[in-house]
Amino acid sequence: MNPRALARLLGGYAVILFFVCVGVRSWFSLSAPANEVVVESWWKDGARIGRSVHASGERADVSRPAAGGVASVEVVTGEGPLYAHPLFFTLGLVPGRDGVKAEIDGKVAYATVDDLLALQAYDRAHLWAAASFGWGTDRATVLHVLSEQLGVRAHEIAERAKLARVRFDRRAVTNAPNANANAANASAPRVTEANLTREVVLRGVREAGMHLARAVDEDGRFRYMIDASTNATLPGYNWPRHSGSTFFLAQAASVLDEPFVRYATLRAAARLRDEMMRECGDHRCVCEDDAIAEIGSSALALIAFTEVVGTGADGGYRPAIAQLAAFLRSQQRADGEFQHQYDRATKRPIDVQFLYFSGEATLALARAHRVTGDPADLEAARRGLARLSGSGWSFFGSRYYFSEEHWTCQAVAELWDRAPDEDALAFCARWHEYQRRLQQDADETPFDADGAFGLGPLVSPRVTPASSRGEAAGALLDVLVRERLAGRGARNDELVLVDRELRRALAFVLRNQFNPGPSHLFADPVAVRGAVPGSPVDWQLRIDYAQHAGSMMVRWLEVDALAAPR
Repeated sequence: MNPRALARLLGGYAVILFFVCVGVRSWFSLSAPANEVVVESWWKDGARIGRSVHASGERADVSRPAAGGVASVEVVTGEGPLYAHPLFFTLGLVPGRDGVKAEIDGKVAYATVDDLLALQAYDRAHLWAAASFGWGTDRATVLHVLSEQLGVRAHEIAERAKLARVRFDRRAVTNAPNANANAANASAPRVTEANLTREVVLRGVREAGMHLARAVDEDGRFRYMIDASTNATLPGYNWPRHSGSTFFLAQAASVLDEPFVRYATLRAAARLRDEMMRECGDHRCVCEDDAIAEIGSSALALIAFTEVVGTGADGGYRPAIAQLAAFLRSQQRADGEFQHQYDRATKRPIDVQFLYFSGEATLALARAHRVTGDPADLEAARRGLARLSGSGWSFFGSRYYFSEEHWTCQAVAELWDRAPDEDALAFCARWHEYQRRLQQDADETPFDADGAFGLGPLVSPRVTPASSRGEAAGALLDVLVRERLAGRGARNDELVLVDRELRRALAFVLRNQFNPGPSHLFADPVAVRGAVPGSPVDWQLRIDYAQHAGSMMVRWLEVDALAAPR
């Protein structure tokens, strides 16, 4: 690149950065309204059935709708400009905190935070990754909400209405109209790293476990993804995530000693063993009827089966464990790396690699060894870990950039008592140091994101990254605590840092778990209770969201018990 081109590139970057900074600043810059406005809405089965807007302190001129429902109170605490142009509009609202005020022909209407959450308008303007991740508020949805109240077409609002960005303080949800807008919310205190207790975490495990157990049908298949607002089952299925969710259900059944969860676990596990295990050459693997099998499905099924056996739920899975372990070993190269696919038609491995699979296979073989006692399983796991944390991640700058290593760190902990690897432990510790620099503080974003992991203030914090990093932090903490109890090593400073990382991540996840969540916005609150959403404003509920969160909680309980004074 020549100097002029570089100068243009840097100049363009500076301009973009300037406008981004101005935009972010505008998110924090709101003027207090001259009079505090209260928006009181009635909700039933997740739909709004009534609304009253009045000044604070005034009695609303509205009676309880004949259909019943519950009332929510949202108070306007600030206003700022909002432009109708799609680009500025979609980026003009802070998801989960801002709504829109529209004034046209002397009439005023509000699209409140509850309105936009119920319709899942936030982070939906631009969708990535098969619609599982997005950013920007959907303009069409906002205009639709306003047009219903104002009695004009949506395009007229965009063309003629005076629009304002409005910051709302969401307060009490009550069963009576004209509620005191200053009433404290009746929900439990906000979970933080400071008030995290075993009771709070156990409740989280119970809620997540019961949610997933309710989602397992008589054939052992999960409701894979649910829209929390409507309780609609969304299309798609994923067998690795089925296996991971079965693993957490086995953990939860053991921790809670809950028969309902245990029976759901066994139905989901039986579906894997009896219907999804198929011939893969000389071995058996988990796959659909496709000719190509991926090792992630077999690895996570193996992890689930080892938990079923290890917790005493059903010892009959031992043969399946040995079969899947043999398949994974057959997919391993001489250098420790795994070939991630198998062609069932030609009966040959396909030497290609994808994210997560090598770590999952390494952890699966390490856990299998505890059941099978086969030295080959232990040696394969040891070589897999050495590859993941050594030669498999060695290039210029590799000490300053990392991939997704939460399975790697769990493999380190699983192998520590039988095949400890100091280099792998150091690799995991560096990864966590890297992640802690991405962990957000309370004052860094306009969201309730303390403890989340992200790259900036423009996107709502995702919940699952905090869960998966929490699983890995719990694994590293497990090793550090055991080393301290054994009187080996001097890693107390690191132990403190990892413990705080884990507690902050866990608190963030628990704050976002539907326990019960904003149930007035749900069509069926019972069906989604205990679930973990994609983000505070993304209410697509995928089974692996609850799985990673629940497994993190279980790991924290184990480490907390280990570290407790005796």
